[in-house]
Amino acid sequence: MALLSNPFSRRKMFARADARHDCRIDGEIVLTEKMVSYEGRLINLSRGGAMFRPRLAYLMNRRGDAVQVSAAGLALVGEIVATTPLGFGVRFERPLSDAELAHLLAHTAVAAAA
Repeated sequence: MALLSNPFSRRKMFARADARHDCRIDGEIVLTEKMVSYEGRLINLSRGGAMFRPRLAYLMNRRGDAVQVSAAGLALVGEIVATTPLGFGVRFERPLSDAELAHLLAHTAVAAAA
């Protein structure tokens, strides 16, 4: 995520470094400090992060919490950077490899075909 400056704005703008891919992958998110887990679904994915939608009706603001997202047989470590009505925005500790991204996207294609 690259920071851009706008001389007419007081806020920093940013540009995504990686493309987002829509997906529907069932999984689980674990708040590692509290060892609390929520079932839900990855609804979009990029190399650097994802949006995880818990099956909860009410989302609490969890910004800054360390998490582990388990989906399609992978465990992805990261941090919640945003809470929106769509779910938790998670930034991964390290970018996904080509193989990991391909595995997750293939899992999405299989789930869509079923």
